[in-house]
Amino acid sequence: MGREDRIVSLELLRGAAAFAVMVPHFFMYQLKEASTSAEIISITAVEVFFVLSGFVLGPQIVLCAKRRSWASLRTFFLRRWMRTIPSYLVALLAISVIFREIPSADFFRYAGYVQNLLSQYNTHDYYPVAWSLSVEEWFYVTFPAFVLLWIWLTKGTGEWHEHLRAVLVFILAITVVRSLYGNTSDWGAQVRRVVAFRIDSIAYGFLLYLLLQRIDLHWSGRHRQVALLVFAATAVLLLYINSEMLESGAKWLRDINPFVSAAFGMSTVVFFLSLNSFLQGRQWARAVSLYFGRISYPIYLFHLVVLYAMLRLPLQQTPSLQFFMYVTGVLLLTTIFFYGVEKPILANRPRYP
Repeated sequence: MGREDRIVSLELLRGAAAFAVMVPHFFMYQLKEASTSAEIISITAVEVFFVLSGFVLGPQIVLCAKRRSWASLRTFFLRRWMRTIPSYLVALLAISVIFREIPSADFFRYAGYVQNLLSQYNTHDYYPVAWSLSVEEWFYVTFPAFVLLWIWLTKGTGEWHEHLRAVLVFILAITVVRSLYGNTSDWGAQVRRVVAFRIDSIAYGFLLYLLLQRIDLHWSGRHRQVALLVFAATAVLLLYINSEMLESGAKWLRDINPFVSAAFGMSTVVFFLSLNSFLQGRQWARAVSLYFGRISYPIYLFHLVVLYAMLRLPLQQTPSLQFFMYVTGVLLLTTIFFYGVEKPILANRPRYP
């Protein structure tokens, strides 16, 4: 899927999710106010990122599976790695310089995406957003290869029902592993942010892609209302569960959290899909959506660089002025980075053979 094929409403969602991580972190780190509410919002936004990633990668994964070609899979890996790794390493270097962590063992674990592979291994988690990036990276490596292997073992031809079975088996396997080996007494660090227990969260996006392929949706006003109601209901439910988990930590809440998170992510993607024709038909809305979609990944990577730099400055400004400086700094840095660094790399990614 090229940039010209991007779904405008999902680009807006990508940007909105990045802001929903960036803004709460300002209140958590800079002002240290309303930290619980801010943390819940940022956690919820990450779950949207996961489902969105699986959904937008759906066509490429299906292409690899239908071709049953390792050459196509290799192209998928190269495209994903060129999209994610160079920018991540630049941000990691910047953060590590601020914290003087080069060349620490923690730095190298971050660089290899293994700091949270089976547990939390770093002694100093100075780049906290990296946990989700590790989940993403290991999904890119394992899931498409799993689908291809599943089709090969079952002697399939890459049909829709074969993809569906593969993703359901994948989700079930991770769910069983999480249930058997997840340390629920420390849910946040040892389950929610561990690759082995959360990699299925992105697979739900692929599942949604498959399901919507079987539904010929023509977005009427009634359909949009239903999508809005489902989105609102799952949002309220997930916010309640996350809030209660931070307060009481009841085990049953932890058990259902991954499924409610996936339902919320899926309903959010569907709701924004229902808005696509509205955004697509308005030039200003299309331009704004595409802009924030383009800089969403740099925002996610670099907002902590700006925030940590501000924390080390003797700022005397009011909180509102500090927030303005923070947002302005992040937007300026990420815009320059996208057009100066990221865009040229994306333009040189290989195409599928």
